[in-house]
Formats: sequence, C-alpha cells, structure tokens
Amino acid sequence: MLTPSTLTDIANNLRDLASFVERTAIESRREVSLSFSQIRSGYPAEALATLKAWSATKARYIYQFSVQDDVCEALHGAFEVAKQTRKNDRAYCRLNPASPLLYVGSSSDLDSRIKQHLGFGTKGTYAMQLCHWLPAQEGTVHIQVWRFGKEIEGNVVQAIEDGLWAANRPMFGRQGAR
Repeated sequence: MLTPSTLTDIANNLRDLASFVERTAIESRREVSLSFSQIRSGYPAEALATLKAWSATKARYIYQFSVQDDVCEALHGAFEVAKQTRKNDRAYCRLNPASPLLYVGSSSDLDSRIKQHLGFGTKGTYAMQLCHWLPAQEGTVHIQVWRFGKEIEGNVVQAIEDGLWAANRPMFGRQGAR
C-alpha cells in the first residue's frame, strides 16, 4: 500500500543512492575511435585490442557511442529502415530523435557488449547492430568507457548510466534497467 510513510522511505532510499553516486570513484577511462568503413569491413579487432586488454579486469563499465553532428540524420534514417525491416534478422534497440550521442550503456562484460553494438554479436540481442545498416556516408564512431570497481553496487552504476542518458538523450536505446 502506498502511504506517506512509504513515500518517506522511498525518498530516503533515493537520498542514500544519490550519496553513493557522489562518492563513486572512476577507476579509469579509455576512448577508441572507429571509422564507418572499419566497422563495415568486419570486426575491428586490432583497433579495439587496447580497449579489450584494459577491460579484461573484473569491473563495471559505463560506455557511450557518439558521432559528429553532420552524420546524425543519415544514421537516424538508415537505422529506422533497418529496424522497420528487421534487416539481417537482427534485434535492434529503440530509436529516439537524432542526436550525436548514439548510445549510453553499462556492462560487466564490455568486450561482448561492444561487439553486439557493432553488429558482431548474437542476432537476438538488442543492440545498435551498426555494421548491418551503416550508410555509405563516411564518419567516425567514438567510444568512451569509464571503469568502476567491481565492489560498486549495480544500482549505483545504473543511476550513473541513467543520469548520463537523461542529460544527453541518445539516439538509440532507453533509460532504465533492462
């Protein structure tokens, strides 16, 4: 039952969560850039090797994919067609308004999640599936990743991810726990 006391408890839990978020330390940060042609021509293992080695540590990661403003509309249109037609029988994430920030997510298995978003993972996993629909136009995808200690609670990482999502409104995906 929802009562004033329940609302007070919820507010107290949110204040506690906010306090944990403020005290959370970012262990490390990495960035990788991939050209559209690198993604279209196969999994860019060499370009991602340093990120893969860095993320081998058991930890929690928050990542974001972004592009320059001048390719946003072309990406939005190409993705919309791919999603509507279920191109290559892939599971495509949610489409939102065009934005240079493509996606914000978190994972404890960063290598696998990046493969999925690039389109080299399992067909049924909801992701951007980039290699399956990138337009012929050239551009660069920037991947930024932040590493947090494995002791950081999942709800704290989720709150940080949700805050990034709300502040930047990415083109793909949705806010909140899956």
